[in-house]
Amino acid sequence: MKKIAMACAALLLSASFASSAFTLSGTPEVIPEGAMKYCATSKNFWVCVDNYKQRNNL
Repeated sequence: MKKIAMACAALLLSASFASSAFTLSGTPEVIPEGAMKYCATSKNFWVCVDNYKQRNNL
């Protein structure tokens, strides 16, 4: 039973990582792969992504 629960938890966790990012207005936000790698450990992810886009003219 524990193995089934762990498998379900792993599936739910992996599904949450694959979800799309939306802004407050409800429009989808495209996050460049480089920004994801650069901002993965930042304290404020969205501020980091905005700064990354400005620096790289995206």
